[in-house]
Amino acid sequence: MISGREEASAIARLIGADRKRTVGWVYLWNTAELAVLWLDVHEAAASIHPPLRPEVLAHARSSTSGALIDLLSVLSTITDESLA
Repeated sequence: MISGREEASAIARLIGADRKRTVGWVYLWNTAELAVLWLDVHEAAASIHPPLRPEVLAHARSSTSGALIDLLSVLSTITDESLA
């Protein structure tokens, strides 16, 4: 959904498999929609920092694609210990 978008803020960093490199940024729009700015489309995100709160994901569910919500939900449950 693009209608009504006026302003977005970066709320999380997507981190690559090396646990150091930023591969994308998660933005929260004024419409509650979540979007990703991918810095490297060839590298998958392995984690997200900070993890998104369940209420942010729930609120965004009505205006954000299901595939993106699913990805961000999974990444938000990954901890540093699970990557080790």
